[in-house]
Amino acid sequence: MNTSLTATRSTAQQAAAGAERLQERLARRAGLALLAWSRAAEARRAHAELARTVGLQREAARLREENFSTLALVARTL
Repeated sequence: MNTSLTATRSTAQQAAAGAERLQERLARRAGLALLAWSRAAEARRAHAELARTVGLQREAARLREENFSTLALVARTL
């Protein structure tokens, strides 16, 4: 029986298994990095949307106050 072929095959199989594990770890890390990036981007969008909403609410309140003031002036002149 030729044991050198068996040992070579086993080494090649071990190398292939090691490469497969490395590929799985890299894929997992890439997936986690993409997930973290996606969550951070969503947090940035949520923050920007909240800031936009607050700005619009302030503008609406200012315009409402301006309309009430205008109506009060018009009512006084009647």
